[in-house]
Amino acid sequence: MIGELEQDAGLTMSTEAKNGFVHLHLHTEYSLLDGGNRIRPLMKRVGELGMTSVAITDHGNLYGCAEFHRAAKAEGIKPILGIEAYVAPGDRRNRTKTGGKDGGYHLVLLSETNEGWANLLKLSSDAYANGFYHRPRMDQETLREWGNGLIAINGHLGSSIAYFLVQYEQTGSEAHWESAVQEARWHKEAFGTNDSGEPCFYIELQRIGVADQDSINPHLIRLAEELDIPLVCDNDVHFLNREDHETHDTLCCISMGKTRDDTTRLIYPQELYLKSPEEMQALFQDLPEAVANTVRIADRCNVDIDFEANHAPVVLVSGPDKMPVYDGSDLTDWFNNWCDKFELNPWNPDEHDVDQKTLEADCDKALKNLCEAGLIWRYGADGITEEIRARCDRELDILSSKQISAYFLIVWDFVNWARQRGIPA
Repeated sequence: MIGELEQDAGLTMSTEAKNGFVHLHLHTEYSLLDGGNRIRPLMKRVGELGMTSVAITDHGNLYGCAEFHRAAKAEGIKPILGIEAYVAPGDRRNRTKTGGKDGGYHLVLLSETNEGWANLLKLSSDAYANGFYHRPRMDQETLREWGNGLIAINGHLGSSIAYFLVQYEQTGSEAHWESAVQEARWHKEAFGTNDSGEPCFYIELQRIGVADQDSINPHLIRLAEELDIPLVCDNDVHFLNREDHETHDTLCCISMGKTRDDTTRLIYPQELYLKSPEEMQALFQDLPEAVANTVRIADRCNVDIDFEANHAPVVLVSGPDKMPVYDGSDLTDWFNNWCDKFELNPWNPDEHDVDQKTLEADCDKALKNLCEAGLIWRYGADGITEEIRARCDRELDILSSKQISAYFLIVWDFVNWARQRGIPA
């Protein structure tokens, strides 16, 4: 099968793809009370096992991605930034209790490109802002809208495809099989291919010692073959070494409010540790394409975050160049008249012939002039002590050094606009 796939795609499998493996489904400590992998020890272990890439896919959040990215780079490992998302069974905004998968189906999403990373940020933010019910949820609408640059992996027991295949396995009903087919078709169509024609949706296989997962794996393989969807394998890593299972089990007990001697509670498999490429190749020796695809996906994922870049805004600001002179009138009227002399407008580098550094200096000056007037308004023209002056200058210097004077001007602008119109805070 893999030879046919390579021939159809015009590809030759590299030695690394044949012999390597990359963990693309992995939980760190940021999968709160569920992931047992601390990021720095994780990176050291990844390197010890000879792997050059690894993904982060925490449950429903991107909290650990910045730390993960830095730690991976420090160890010479490529970071693959992703999430194990929760996808609502219908509209993410529907908070009606059904007793079903209200908290959402699981879906692994990996950032292939910088556009994909930006879209993943949008998806995650919207899941909290608009989709939260039990968990932060996406839905088919948002996945279609912000799916570009992402690679999706669906098939483990918490996923939508697996949900229907478990029912199919238990009942033999073709209706459940057709539901799984429809789910797979939707994902294949929604995520499509990248600009190079490479698929952006994969069927996920796991062999972690869970009976239900083992029972549907043949159906997942059949689904992939019938719909021409590539397979990829993973180990759903929750802890670092096999012997860490007990520690992880204790963590899960805290999460569930259970004790370890409660035999009725959920117990995770002991196999969910960071296995070596050799272990994964042996586990899927009958499906080498599923192993090889982990390397192919990793090679495609190239997102690099520039932590040194400054994303603070700048604006076009016009106003007096000189410090304010108090004319003895009512302080509030005088201050409001002074504020009215300043105007802020958006800056577009393609439309305005002025560079960012000049705008930063202009924003620093405007903020200083507004603050000078503010000191007179608050303390009076003769009430500004050396201590007050030193504090004001120090705080303005900090804002200038952080290049965020424009941010304070923007906030001042809309607050001032509302206050002058009597709009309550």
